[in-house]
Amino acid sequence: MKDSQPHTARLETPDVIASYVKRIEAAFGVLREQLEAYRPDAIIFVGDDQEDMFDERCNPAMCLYTGDEVWGSEAPFYVERPPIESRIHLPVHKELAGHLLEELLVAGFDMASTSVMKPLGRHPERGTSHMIVYPAKRLVPKLDVPIIPLYLNCYFPPLPTAARCWQLGEALARILSDRKERIAIYASGGLSHDPTGPRAGWIDTPLDQWILDRIATNRGRDLQQLFTMDSATMRGGTGEIRAWIVAAAACQWKGEVVDYIPAHHAKTGIGFAYWPQHSKD
Repeated sequence: MKDSQPHTARLETPDVIASYVKRIEAAFGVLREQLEAYRPDAIIFVGDDQEDMFDERCNPAMCLYTGDEVWGSEAPFYVERPPIESRIHLPVHKELAGHLLEELLVAGFDMASTSVMKPLGRHPERGTSHMIVYPAKRLVPKLDVPIIPLYLNCYFPPLPTAARCWQLGEALARILSDRKERIAIYASGGLSHDPTGPRAGWIDTPLDQWILDRIATNRGRDLQQLFTMDSATMRGGTGEIRAWIVAAAACQWKGEVVDYIPAHHAKTGIGFAYWPQHSKD
């Protein structure tokens, strides 16, 4: 209901929303510049799967994709049957993905894996999760950098704990430290939001700013305390913060916050941050 929205939602005029779009594109531009300067050999995309690749028949807590490529549709969500022409194809760093799978097993992670691009979710014609498809061209316009999809269950209980996500990020950092490749990790997901639930349109700005402050001040370990109690704020899409926790654990030095937008019409707290290459103080 319209009257159920916070009063600040009424301040989001068409002009304000248009300014949000410009800020989002500008923030992606900053991240793209950072990636181009780093020149990664591969990018690990960490994020949720909202019944795209998986469904109730098999919904792993964590899953690595180890095939040759993934594809997904760029068509808007309201297009029920997106045309094949709307698909983008992204190469996967298959060798590195296989290495990660083996080493994570040694590190104590019984990681699920799939090497077949066969979506099992509600709309299989859409392909892989938008956590990859939406940011891919904004970060790598030519789609010429191989990726490694790492899917996290961020929506469907029981969910991995924040502490386990932190451990996963630390394990990734240890494993990748011995590799010759330059590897980037991209955490894909919103901050506080509940797009289809009872808190749709409500944004927990203090929570979001607390998370971004932990990243900026290298106090990411505090993020392990999230999700330790049941709260309406922590349900729904807020679970995507798990991806941020993985990245923060892998990059334990001061980050740079690019922008933050509590966007009521988008029903999401939208944040952008990165970890500079050499800031490990």
